Amino acid sequence: SDCDQQYATYIHREDGCCRCRMKPAWELDLTDVEFLNVEYRRRRGTAFIILIEQLMNYKYQILIHTYGFLSKIPENVCDFAQKLVKLDLSGNGITNFESISCLTNLDTLLLARNKILHVKNETFFGLSMLRVLDLSNNDIKVLEPNTLSDTSLFLHSANFRQNQMKTIDITNAVIENPFCKIDYSDNKITDFTNEVSFQINPDKIYGDGGYIDLADNVFQTWINFTDLGFPDLNYFGKVVSYGFDLRRANWTCDCKMQPFLEKVKPYLGKIWRDYYNITCTEPPELSGVSIADMSMKNKLDNFICNISVTSGCPLGCHCYEQPSERRTVVNCTGVGLTTMPSKLPAFSNIELLLENNLIHELGDIEYLTQLKKLEINNNPLRKISSALAKRIKYNVDISLNCTNLEKIPITFKQLDQHRVKLGVCNITCDCSSKWVKEWISAKSDNSNHNELYCKASGGNIPIISFNFDALDCAVDQFLIYIAIALALFLIILSVCMFVLYNYRYELVLILKNPTIGRENMVSMLYDIYIVVNENNDEALLWTKTVLTHKLKRLGYNTYFPFRDYIFGDLREEQIIQMLSKSRDVIVLLTSEFNLNEENLNTLYANLEWRHAWNNFKTNSSERNLIVINFDQLKAGDFDVSPLKAFLRLKMTLDFADRSHSLMGDLLARIGPPSRVNKKPIYKQTNGYYNNLNILHYLSKCK
Repeated sequence: SDCDQQYATYIHREDGCCRCRMKPAWELDLTDVEFLNVEYRRRRGTAFIILIEQLMNYKYQILIHTYGFLSKIPENVCDFAQKLVKLDLSGNGITNFESISCLTNLDTLLLARNKILHVKNETFFGLSMLRVLDLSNNDIKVLEPNTLSDTSLFLHSANFRQNQMKTIDITNAVIENPFCKIDYSDNKITDFTNEVSFQINPDKIYGDGGYIDLADNVFQTWINFTDLGFPDLNYFGKVVSYGFDLRRANWTCDCKMQPFLEKVKPYLGKIWRDYYNITCTEPPELSGVSIADMSMKNKLDNFICNISVTSGCPLGCHCYEQPSERRTVVNCTGVGLTTMPSKLPAFSNIELLLENNLIHELGDIEYLTQLKKLEINNNPLRKISSALAKRIKYNVDISLNCTNLEKIPITFKQLDQHRVKLGVCNITCDCSSKWVKEWISAKSDNSNHNELYCKASGGNIPIISFNFDALDCAVDQFLIYIAIALALFLIILSVCMFVLYNYRYELVLILKNPTIGRENMVSMLYDIYIVVNENNDEALLWTKTVLTHKLKRLGYNTYFPFRDYIFGDLREEQIIQMLSKSRDVIVLLTSEFNLNEENLNTLYANLEWRHAWNNFKTNSSERNLIVINFDQLKAGDFDVSPLKAFLRLKMTLDFADRSHSLMGDLLARIGPPSRVNKKPIYKQTNGYYNNLNILHYLSKCK
């Protein structure tokens, strides 16, 4: 009914106290226990278990064989699985013990002081009765993830003390089932790992107050709980009843500790245990200081991380990250700088201290957007870049002495005057400085001690009292309006030029509207010229077998190069000539129009398209240009071009139109034929070549 002080140090609940002090019935009364023996079969350490009293029927069996020369678990151990409750083979030379999964009733397994190197995560699968495990003083280097976290295990205690482990996976520390103590002390552990991407589950209870001894290891850097599956430090409350003993390690007390200590600070006094008394080793000024003591006394400012030159700290400066103040300090005070540092560490909320240097100019540098504070007092400043204030955030604290400044950039007007400390300034007051008086006057107090004076022949005059109206600034104001108007004009002009350039083809199509038929139906040799890229077999076949036949039956005289081209003529000259003799042009738009013109058919098709477009532009009142979107292409498939404009304005005819209105829409755009019901005129000499073309095409189809 009571817990002595020994157990109270790491057990926080009454049921836990009972669980961790209880003993099995066979240990209290040995009358029903049979002690087994070992018989060696080979000098290399192989052995068998033997019975001494074979006629007795004991309820439990125990095998104790310590400080022998066993090299592995006795080979017939599974024959005793039903009654074997304790196996103590400490002090032997065992290197492998993976053959114990059959011992389903085993309560205690003691293998201390052997030569075990590796423990696999399936070693203890099925050993649901195992409570006590001792693998201390071995040479274990690897304890695989999830070795102790299997839900079938209900370990009372596990001892891995004095091994050779350098890391511990989080799954072997944060486990769901209740336990009393897991001892990893006196190893060579430097860090936790998370090899199986463990994530804490806020809906589960972990460990029920178990104690994990990690003392006397070689930790240096504080634990990164985010990498260990705790995305929010508040989730660490799921294991707050745990006891983690991290004493006597080489802890570096830096900024990595601060977020964790800030979270646990309110609870340390309430749940204090002596093993919370972790001390610092580094830095030297904190060596031997208690981490918990600093936390409870609100000394978290001491936890900083120094930033090296390789991480962006300017040469000669002292840079450090201080999470408790939510800042990164770059201290370059009195290091002899003549210009501003060229770069800073890649952090936000930087406080840049540049006092007591020889800096003459504050320039426009990209890192100004990272600043939280800028101090540049006691420097011979003569010029401040107007772009500097544009980069700096509105709520940045600025402190500088402007004794040698002639002008204050007008961009300072966008800063909070309550956060800008200028000191004593003697500036030249002209029309461009009038804003300074208004800016300073808007401040209700002078807590920053800004004293601004205007230089005058009779002596310096406080800027608050200076009469800017006497300077006749109206002319300057007029010039400002002119400049603003000119700038607006140039912006509008630029936008218009951009639109005109990128949408020039769309404007042509809107003006000439190819979606309606032409009223002035001139009579030409051909009613329609058909453009098809001959690399597209489907478009070519449809044009030859469907389109030309329908147009012919309706009385249209068509020129189709695949059918009507006269071999021997120059192709480009014939294209130009026949297009000039054709009233309208139908273009079957296929994906080949996007290919390069190394292919001859693509070259000719694009050539036909360009000449057809030019004819349409120059004489759209009599000619029309109809594009059929055969391959369902999009405007984004093309660069800026007339074809892109057709698609963007939806002025193409859809070949896959579900309403089956393609031919009707096509006829509406080309109007009636110029020779109604007359047979188209073809040169008789073309027949021979037509037959050749058909045979050539049919061979391609094969």
